[in-house]
Amino acid sequence: MGFVPLKHGEVFSVTNELGDMNPNDIGAGIYYRDTRFLREYNMMINDQPCIFLKKDQSKGIENQFKLSNGDIQSGDAHYEKMDLEINRKQLMYKGIFYDKIQVNNGSQKHITCSLNLTFDLGFEDLFEVRGAKREKRGTLHKPEVNHNRLKYQYSGLDDIERILTIDVSRNGHSHEDGLSFDMDLHPGENHTIEIAIQVREGTEDDHEPLNYERAYAECENELEKWINDQTKITTSHPLINKTLERAEKDLYLLATDIGQGSFPVAGIPWFCVPFGRDSMITAIQSLVLNPDLAKSTLRTLANLQGDVENDWNEEAPGKILHEMRNGEMANLNEIPFKRYYGSIDSTPLYIVLFAETIRWTGDMELMNELLPSVEKALEYVEQYADLDGDGFVEFHKQSDGGLAVQSWKDSNHSMVHKDGTHSESPMAVVEVQGYVYDAKAKMAELYEYIGEDHKAQKMIEEARQLKTLFNDAFWMEQEDFYALALDKDKQQVQTITSDPGHALWSTIIEESKVQDVARVLLSDKLYSGWGIRTMSQEEKVYNPIAYHNGTVWPHDNSLILLGLAKHSLKDQVNQLVQSLFESANQFEDARLPELFCGHSREEEETIVPFPVACSPQAWAAGTPFACVQALLGMEVNAFTKSISINPTLPEDIDWLEVKDLTVGNGKLNIVLKKSEDHVVAKVEQNTSEFTINQ
Repeated sequence: MGFVPLKHGEVFSVTNELGDMNPNDIGAGIYYRDTRFLREYNMMINDQPCIFLKKDQSKGIENQFKLSNGDIQSGDAHYEKMDLEINRKQLMYKGIFYDKIQVNNGSQKHITCSLNLTFDLGFEDLFEVRGAKREKRGTLHKPEVNHNRLKYQYSGLDDIERILTIDVSRNGHSHEDGLSFDMDLHPGENHTIEIAIQVREGTEDDHEPLNYERAYAECENELEKWINDQTKITTSHPLINKTLERAEKDLYLLATDIGQGSFPVAGIPWFCVPFGRDSMITAIQSLVLNPDLAKSTLRTLANLQGDVENDWNEEAPGKILHEMRNGEMANLNEIPFKRYYGSIDSTPLYIVLFAETIRWTGDMELMNELLPSVEKALEYVEQYADLDGDGFVEFHKQSDGGLAVQSWKDSNHSMVHKDGTHSESPMAVVEVQGYVYDAKAKMAELYEYIGEDHKAQKMIEEARQLKTLFNDAFWMEQEDFYALALDKDKQQVQTITSDPGHALWSTIIEESKVQDVARVLLSDKLYSGWGIRTMSQEEKVYNPIAYHNGTVWPHDNSLILLGLAKHSLKDQVNQLVQSLFESANQFEDARLPELFCGHSREEEETIVPFPVACSPQAWAAGTPFACVQALLGMEVNAFTKSISINPTLPEDIDWLEVKDLTVGNGKLNIVLKKSEDHVVAKVEQNTSEFTINQ
């Protein structure tokens, strides 16, 4: 019944379209540090559910609900549906969920009734919410009631006290499972109740809740400051502008600071934690919006970089984090995800993000700060990631509780041969070889710039060798396309998937094969009309509603899109950009979700949503900004102090304006406009001191 999220800092909530939290609704509740503190929070009038009229999530920081009453029986009196108008506003700010409820009597009757709030405390680990079973749990203590405050406390088996407090703005009646408030409303009167639900761990301060309006004002000021620091992007198309505005607010929503600056957590509700791959791809997508996101992402992941060899959490020296969990199960090592390193692509992506960020910003202080960490990551790639010495990097699960598939399509059924049999690891996945190539090619350029010629030459030679090996081993002559992977026997996994599209972005693909790859990606096999599917619809195991075997993932499309732009395939760029923006506007508030189903546009006139997709999801929110970068056709090189622009615009966009784009130490203003059969880029301001080439 809807999926309505809020987040601030490390606390997030999911309600339905009534503003309620019902445990039967996917992901519903209030969460903090991988614990669902509150699993049920429902509002009723005289124990009857409210009627939905409207909801509004457009502000990004506040959800508004307009509701009404069902039939009310109050003593001998009977009140009809729609006699009351109920306006509900919700906000998350500094660890506190605020709920402001205003009940208006729009009828000509004198109405007496009760507003009921029911609670159910969960204190469940997020993995329990997702279905994990546990033999033992901690202790939930009897609630404390003190005037207008309720306090609940859970003593975890991990010796952490988890506390939830509920403060209300007016006196009510407390019950075993909630609160009730008497309403005595003459015609035209209204009553307002404010509820503040705070979640924290025992060592953290108990904060006095603000009133709703002050909390909203402070949160709004924070959002406005954040937006003012970003690039200003507008187009001639109102719906595309709406998508860009939504994506910008979602990146604010997902921004979290655990000590090294704001970086994007992966998504609500299941992945609202540091995620190496997701956070870095989001930062890459968002360089055009604000490179500061990339800087803090790099610093955060450098701080969490692996130090030792540990099979349980798949850590190794120099390896970059996959995900970090703080729930009771992770703290007790019931699962290996306290700090989990089981991904083959996070480490090369870290090197790519580092080199691209320095290339974009010319920030030599950041370069000097992080180069030792990046060189440790390079050592990991060279010493640990190639499991059999064949020149390719492979994954193979080490931990009993870890992930069997450790590339981005990390579900158990994603790596399948054409006959439907599962391929076995160690496995070398196509896109990851490209990431390694790109990492070494970019580091060669950086080393050359700082005068480390020997290291530069080593990177150039290793990248060249990998490119040759890759194009020999992964190319499928009959398909004019690249294999998904090489299995443990070095046999090609010949299933046609979206993965080789990432190799366009990394430029590991031979130039002579670029057109063939682009043609297959945008053929009916893979292209649904809304985007490029994860798997060809001609494959035996294709399923348009399978997580990785036929759905469309916006971030996947965005990396393909950046690859098409690198190769100046403007028609294909325009086609895919238009599809992605049209897809966004199929969803409420123009918010791209983590993924959606892969039915063709001819088969289904509207997109079929994927029911448990995270929304917002960071790399889905980053996708519209990757679209902007692709349309600009922009490459920034701080080493040569140059910017190349090779613009294009799809059919639906007549002009695109980009203002206050951070490049180097300056700002850039660019306007793209259609002029007859081509697109003109006009540079209206350039304080970067970089030369612009068109």
